Amino acid sequence: MSQTILLGLIILIVSPFLTLYLTTSLFYRRARSTAPRKSPPTVPYYVPGVFHAFSLATTGPQEYLAKLLKEYGEFAPFFVRAGPQPFLIIRDPVHIKQILATPEPDSPAVSHLELLDKLYGSPKKAVDKYAGKDVSETSKALMKRAYVDLAQEHLTGAPLIPLIETYTSILSDSMNEKMFQLGTWTQVEDSRSFLRQVLTRCITESLFGKDLFKQCPGFIKDYWTYAEGIEAFIPGLPRYWEPSAVSHVRDRLLQGIEEWLKANHSGSDFARIGDEDPVWDRLKGSKFVQERDETIAKADGMDLQTRAAEMLSIMHEVNSTLVSSAFWTLVEVLRRPQLAKGLTASIIWYGPSQDATYNVRDLTDLPLIDSLLAETTRLRSRSIVVRTMREDLELDGHWLAPTGIPAVLLSHDAASNTQAWAEARTRAVDRPLNEYWAERFLTPHRSTTKANQRGQRNDLGAMSFSMEGLETLNIGYGQRRLLGLDYIRAMHAATLAVLFNEFELQLCDPELLDQVLPPLRDLAYGTLKPLEQIEVRIRKRKLT
Repeated sequence: MSQTILLGLIILIVSPFLTLYLTTSLFYRRARSTAPRKSPPTVPYYVPGVFHAFSLATTGPQEYLAKLLKEYGEFAPFFVRAGPQPFLIIRDPVHIKQILATPEPDSPAVSHLELLDKLYGSPKKAVDKYAGKDVSETSKALMKRAYVDLAQEHLTGAPLIPLIETYTSILSDSMNEKMFQLGTWTQVEDSRSFLRQVLTRCITESLFGKDLFKQCPGFIKDYWTYAEGIEAFIPGLPRYWEPSAVSHVRDRLLQGIEEWLKANHSGSDFARIGDEDPVWDRLKGSKFVQERDETIAKADGMDLQTRAAEMLSIMHEVNSTLVSSAFWTLVEVLRRPQLAKGLTASIIWYGPSQDATYNVRDLTDLPLIDSLLAETTRLRSRSIVVRTMREDLELDGHWLAPTGIPAVLLSHDAASNTQAWAEARTRAVDRPLNEYWAERFLTPHRSTTKANQRGQRNDLGAMSFSMEGLETLNIGYGQRRLLGLDYIRAMHAATLAVLFNEFELQLCDPELLDQVLPPLRDLAYGTLKPLEQIEVRIRKRKLT
């Protein structure tokens, strides 16, 4: 009996190491195989059935995937398994291009379905409707309009301009209500927290109106607790991986949003979206939000909780994208005085005069501002894109992405691939990719190139913004599902316009900034946060 127990203990102790040895051998054998059209290898593991679930749970997906990239990255693509659920990690730019080129589900709501279900709190009956169960053609058309048409109608071109003007007015008023003065610097010890508070309120107010904060008294604090609690989530994870630790905060947010909807979006014809109606209503919010909510409310099975979850999804997309990008763009510009001087001059040129509004269209189209957003997204934003193949996809002559398995693309990994960037555009690696370079996405006009050949000087005024050839290397830049890139570009430009036109800003200690920047490869994805507070000083600009 004792020998049996001893043998069992030996097997229990030895088995994981034997499994690791065997799976390591299998991994390298398959990774180095030249056979065509094969399924990628699985990263070595200790326990069959459990696979990598324990490490994912204890270390966290962000840190664990970063660790795997360091150890096995050169052998990608490879599988990581959260218990029975596999994920395919994609690194090769050719493979990324193939994955991104695959068609998404016909219904845009379906591609958003898992987030609505696991993150935003949509009830199950609504999730079934999103998935197309017992849904009328009328409802399908309504959801397409809500997810595609309305963003194109309200958040692009001429209709976008008055919405951005509303935002600049709200942000300007908010900043000018602070204790900043002419001629005297005010020191802000934690610039990230300060900007997060100001921008979250102003961005949200410009879309949803002022009354939302009355119905959700602790909205900003609750929202960021919620946002930080869900950032490690990977679409495709089994349901037991849902971020339940912040579910009570999410429920409180949803309850407040429901109260706001009942107070301002009740009845069958609550939206005020006629030509004679204002673009923004302090109670009901923007025309875009009003019409989108009214459209969704008319679809089958879209109750109050479902509509609140839809509102939360918009709040999360806009704030998680814009607040972080605006903060890092500001910091990176301020640490380069000449860049800050040139940007300020350009912004003031298009700024308001004699109580007029900002020239939103021309500000948004400034090549330098576009390049700043693209570079901030590349280096200071670590996003994750997940696509599930609806049929086997041949990535190249060697590898297949199998049907039904989520393929994971990590934006920061692609953004650091020097060889791929050099092949796509030589000029893009004139400065190292681990360095923030504001002009990385600017290209000379043809006439400027000829002038340079004659020895004439090049400058920013003769440059154009271009993403051509770099789209699949800066993955996060174009991933704006609900609101669209035009809206994000305009809001980013408007934020910089108000800050640099109406205020003077300086870093208190620019030489210490390198020490507070977080290591780039410690996390595979997720929000980039400074290791310590970044202090800035602010004063009102004397406008002439």
